[in-house]
Amino acid sequence: MDKQDAMALLVAKRRAEAGGRYNHLHLYDGGSWDFDFVVPWTKSACRLDADLMIVGQDWASEDYLRRNDDAEKRADRALTGQDAHLATNQNLKRLLAHFGLCFSQTYATNVLVFIKPGGMSSKVPMKDLYRCAVTYTLPQLDIVKPRMALCLGAMTFDSVRSALGLGRLGWREACIPSAHTRMGPTEIYGVPHTGSWGTKNAGGPLAVEAIWAALARRFHAPSGSAQESFAADRS
Repeated sequence: MDKQDAMALLVAKRRAEAGGRYNHLHLYDGGSWDFDFVVPWTKSACRLDADLMIVGQDWASEDYLRRNDDAEKRADRALTGQDAHLATNQNLKRLLAHFGLCFSQTYATNVLVFIKPGGMSSKVPMKDLYRCAVTYTLPQLDIVKPRMALCLGAMTFDSVRSALGLGRLGWREACIPSAHTRMGPTEIYGVPHTGSWGTKNAGGPLAVEAIWAALARRFHAPSGSAQESFAADRS
């Protein structure tokens, strides 16, 4: 089975889901956001042979979509599967410059494949993230087989680690380029969420830049001394 067919099966599995506390893409808002991808975000970053995979926690919340429902935003969202004006997306695209990549050269997905209730900052229970990571995230990693995957935020990284049957890793260690978490050919790391709170909690923009720069060195020179360089950047 080729990669496109394998992804199509995952999309069909997601569409077959019903019930529960979440809004399903194919049932919500007239199916406006049910594209032929596992999650809408992938529409702008869908390279099935990408060397770098970006994994976010979730795509959008019910309250956010209700409050951002004007014609222009809906049209942009339908075209790209994202809200380009959000600081989260803008910061991510800027940080990708460390890798010499633009967003469209990656494969991007979210662990939660549904629209969550409440606001964008609403918590998603770990049990739900774990189930989605097992059912959807790991299969996408197995299909794309990138050299590196970056999980945005601690809960995203923890859910993927848990789905792999691995114990919790301290958040400070999650971003160290030492191949601590692997799935086949893919090294998996946790990086601060690219929103304002993630940047603040990580110690500010310079700290985040150092993390991405170190991981980019690892990406381009896997056998190099990226870990030592990272330690020097943080000192």
